[in-house]
Amino acid sequence: MGRRIERGRRKRKTRKTVFLVTNGAKTENIYLSELRRRIPQSSKLGNEISVKVQVIEGDPLTVFRKITAPKGDSGYDEVWIVVDHDGKNEERKKFLRQCEEKNSKRQQIVGVVSVPCFEVWLIAHYEQVRNYQNQMEARRHYRELSGLPQEKQKHLPNNFPWENLAEACKRSRLSGVKLPEPNTQGPCPSTTMPHLIRALGMLRPGAEP
Repeated sequence: MGRRIERGRRKRKTRKTVFLVTNGAKTENIYLSELRRRIPQSSKLGNEISVKVQVIEGDPLTVFRKITAPKGDSGYDEVWIVVDHDGKNEERKKFLRQCEEKNSKRQQIVGVVSVPCFEVWLIAHYEQVRNYQNQMEARRHYRELSGLPQEKQKHLPNNFPWENLAEACKRSRLSGVKLPEPNTQGPCPSTTMPHLIRALGMLRPGAEP
């Protein structure tokens, strides 16, 4: 009898699964959905990452509880919950603390808080953020840069500068201010969105936020 040839089975690569959640039905949802669409071409992970985007209504703590409930949609390697600060300092700290405490080897949960609002991150795609006193000032600056009228301020213009992701990571806080750690809240203005961009593999090697 001839010698039996055993062929080794090719191991299938395990795809990294990421769940992007927000309670922002307009701006955040539009941005995250377009970000997801760009991943296959822009991420170094390519097709090795699977991303889902979903809007869940409620304040951040309510969103967190819905996701982590026994019947919640939490069967992902990473869950990122993107929310605004909204001037609720203690509530956001509690939300971030619960995200951190829920982390495990099986699943990472990260709360992303933008202070004073998500527009800080959008502005950083255009230029360095300024020392905003409130959401109104930040949103006014975003309208000036994007050219959007007030009734469309929760949208992205067709010529939104997606090519500036790496620059946005560095310009999303005032000069000299360090990037806040994951599951922490930085000073105004700041956001921890750069950690998400890095996790999605959308930063060039060496382009640290």
